[in-house]
Amino acid sequence: MKKLTIIRTFILGLLLLTAVVANAQQEKVQAAYAFLEKNKLDSAKANIDAAVIHLETINDAQAWLVRGYVYKAIYSTREKGNKRSPARLEGLYSYKKSLSLDSGKEYFTDNIGGVKYFANTFHNDAAESLDPIDYRTAIELFNKSQECAKIVDPSPASLQANQTEFDFALVSVYNGVLENDTKDSALVFKFFTLAKNIYNKILAIDPNNIQANIGMGKLYYNQAVNNIKLSDYVDITVIDDLQEVTRKLGIEAEPFMKTAYTLDPKREDAIIGLTGIYYILNDQTKYNIFKQKLEDIKKPK
Repeated sequence: MKKLTIIRTFILGLLLLTAVVANAQQEKVQAAYAFLEKNKLDSAKANIDAAVIHLETINDAQAWLVRGYVYKAIYSTREKGNKRSPARLEGLYSYKKSLSLDSGKEYFTDNIGGVKYFANTFHNDAAESLDPIDYRTAIELFNKSQECAKIVDPSPASLQANQTEFDFALVSVYNGVLENDTKDSALVFKFFTLAKNIYNKILAIDPNNIQANIGMGKLYYNQAVNNIKLSDYVDITVIDDLQEVTRKLGIEAEPFMKTAYTLDPKREDAIIGLTGIYYILNDQTKYNIFKQKLEDIKKPK
């Protein structure tokens, strides 16, 4: 009997100790939130980081939500200018972790609000990085914004709309390089290929996208025009080869411009494009037809 009493006392002691430990961890979560409200971010961080690695609160959705709050505050006050902010990544991870643990969706609205906030910051930083030097960073940041957007609104149509909008912004950067650095053949090839890949990606999803068809047509046409300009500077022995490449570029451009024109026969840039393409291809009949269409559009009404 005495032995049984000792065992019961020991078990009771363990239960009380467990309760005390669990309560201590919850107190750390509450302390972190209190420090956060006072803007004492280092103390808030120390308490919440300790709580989420402890066995008693490692799977606590509320603890991870508070951690999201803390790291969001650290990001917004200390690291907002840092496109590779560690606090932003930790904050996003925390909100996602809380969502995964919150089976009753008690904290769903707050977690989604946090993810949405970070989605906007990634998107804005991606937009700021859209230039010929940082475009890879822009792609990386946009992909993070899409990761967030997929949580906030997982509908394929919404995600694709975001992607297409970004792709057109990105390809405008590539086209800008091609317009300004036409004499650097390596650079031209690089950005021509990058632009072509973007248009191909858009057209694979939406073959009737007028903007992408015109963009691809212009891409080939502009390279053909650049070749014509280069013919004034190259050795006469390579002019025939250059002219053949120019003709092939015109042939590549034609179907994309024709598709755009078919979809919208009154679209001026499609008519201008076809006029120029048929001039390059030395197709006098079609050139005259589209030249007349262009003149008709420009006539005052």
